[in-house]
Amino acid sequence: MKNIIFLILDEFADWETAFLSSALNDKNITPSYSIKFASIDMEIKTSMGNLKVLPNLILDKINENTTDGLILIGGKSWRNQSFKTECTIIELVKKFKDNNKVVGAICDAAYFLAINSLLNDCRHTVNNFDEIKDNQNYKNSESFINTNSVLDRKIITAKGDSPLHFAADVMRALGDIPEKNIDFFFNIYTIGFTEAMKKYSSKIMWYNTSK
Repeated sequence: MKNIIFLILDEFADWETAFLSSALNDKNITPSYSIKFASIDMEIKTSMGNLKVLPNLILDKINENTTDGLILIGGKSWRNQSFKTECTIIELVKKFKDNNKVVGAICDAAYFLAINSLLNDCRHTVNNFDEIKDNQNYKNSESFINTNSVLDRKIITAKGDSPLHFAADVMRALGDIPEKNIDFFFNIYTIGFTEAMKKYSSKIMWYNTSK
């Protein structure tokens, strides 16, 4: 079983979480995954859509050795965290990168990585390139790609309006989900469930959920 942790802050963007978390919980699409939500404390976090989530653990309890992926979800509060919280997140991401683990960041979480030198070694995207291009910690403008989502090795970045593309790229980065299953998941929300079933139902590697 692979363990994936979603990092959420107050006023997180719930739609940026929904596609990926539901896909990883759908045993017809993915193999066995465990997902948990982490934050700066154990207080309820309220999304931009008033969805309330009680975190499973705090940032200091995340173990990169037993966690296969860290997913940073965007929202309204990434730019006004305390210095201590910013340092904690930066060091956590560095540990995951150093251990060759999946790191995903969408919307303002990708912006956060960019301005803290964490995208200087990979291809990437952000919501608005103009916001990062002159930042003193950002040194990788040649690797910026103006597209929905970018997967480079095990680092995934995406624009806030592209949670479906983000989810698909994270699943690809995890490395054990058949591409046909990822395409099926993506097509459910693009061409519609009925058409996706017609196109992929006989090709999908359905997992045995009776075990």
